[in-house]
Amino acid sequence: MLELRRNMAHLLLGSFFAFLVVTLPREIVIACNVLLISGLIVSSFLYQKHKIALLTWLFTRFDRPGKFTAKGAIIFFVGTLIAVLLFPPPIAALSILVLAISDSLATIAGHYAGKHILFKKKTIEGTLVFFACTLVMLVLFVAPVAPVKALLIALIVSATELVTPTYLDDNLTIPFVTGLLLSLNIPFVTGLLLSL
Repeated sequence: MLELRRNMAHLLLGSFFAFLVVTLPREIVIACNVLLISGLIVSSFLYQKHKIALLTWLFTRFDRPGKFTAKGAIIFFVGTLIAVLLFPPPIAALSILVLAISDSLATIAGHYAGKHILFKKKTIEGTLVFFACTLVMLVLFVAPVAPVKALLIALIVSATELVTPTYLDDNLTIPFVTGLLLSLNIPFVTGLLLSL
């Protein structure tokens, strides 16, 4: 149940943040992101030292047990910050959506329905869900202009999610690789830019 709660929070917060990226000025989005990261770091230290009731409730319901409380959320928002800093808002937003939706649903599928290990702890079922979700998003925003490139990006980003080492974390690599691939060819993103 913890994985389901964590990933639903990941999906909803990430989708909301992607919406903010295309609706608010870039400076405000960056400031919000930095405040979230800072707040999570401070909350993590407070939780470890003082066991504040609200933080205890949040972290026991939405965080994996470990030495570094809120590590996943902190790295998630560092990944979104990288996307916002490096890419134009429509590309940053789509990169964040791929992270929020595809990664969350892949983890849920892999955890609850995954039976066939593909690479380390990643399952075929989770990887297929990641690929399908990513492809659907790219088809919605990009494919009318370049369906083959949308397919290739979905494959490359899915492979990135699959093989990212744990010390690097896919919350960093997914938005970066997605944004980079979307940025490589300006005509390719025309469909994305026109849809927003």
